[in-house]
Amino acid sequence: MIDTSKEIIATGKLCKTFSTGGVQQHVLRNLDIQIKQGDFTVIMGPSGSGKTTLLYAISGMDKPTLGVVRFGDMKISDLSNDELALFRRYNCGFVFQRIYLCDDMSLLDNVVISGLLVNNNRKHIAFKAKQLFKQAGLSEREWNKFPAQLSGGEAQKGAIVRALINDPVVLFADEPTGSLNSSSGETVLEILTKANRAGQSIVMVTHDIATALRGNRVLYLRDGIIVGECRLGEYEGVSDSGQAADMDGISKFRREVLSKFLSHMRW
Repeated sequence: MIDTSKEIIATGKLCKTFSTGGVQQHVLRNLDIQIKQGDFTVIMGPSGSGKTTLLYAISGMDKPTLGVVRFGDMKISDLSNDELALFRRYNCGFVFQRIYLCDDMSLLDNVVISGLLVNNNRKHIAFKAKQLFKQAGLSEREWNKFPAQLSGGEAQKGAIVRALINDPVVLFADEPTGSLNSSSGETVLEILTKANRAGQSIVMVTHDIATALRGNRVLYLRDGIIVGECRLGEYEGVSDSGQAADMDGISKFRREVLSKFLSHMRW
């Protein structure tokens, strides 16, 4: 049973400032956010609002200028770069718009090499990778292909398997469907949705309304400040058996709630 009351990420007065040519740009401004175990949190906002910067700050990919980031009982904003690298390895999974797979390795080897960073039992990691591939709808034929031989959707499925191989506390996704066609994007979202239903906590940045509907909460960021939050509840477009529903199966009420919220945010 997932303890959905457990807070896994919390920030206090989080700030991030960049300096370019002697001019300071305040990208994040005194953010206080909390993310609980099992949440599928979506971060939305206009271009330049600080969405990706926030994702990087709470995942240990970047350090804040000021403020505190707590991940469970750990104050990760105080960690050194080397300590952050170890923290990410054991606690975080990442999926990006650009699919960062090693071109000279098969898809299976891309996943296994990531798993071996945490568990040196290659046989166990390979078995686990193959199980995750099957869950993601990838056949053995695809496992043994190189990234250049895969479609964008297949490669992104593999990237999600790589992100999940070490059982991350949180999976962070930055526009995971941004470079995919609608069919491949929908398939990728089904994988993320089923992972969340199984208890995986997810934080995802997106600009796409249909993608945002997968979350149970949406945070809206403008000029480095959270200006609104929309609670959507559990996404109902996937049945308990894991079978995908078509877009008409998504609650009209859910769509209306998010659309009204985004309109209020001047989306």
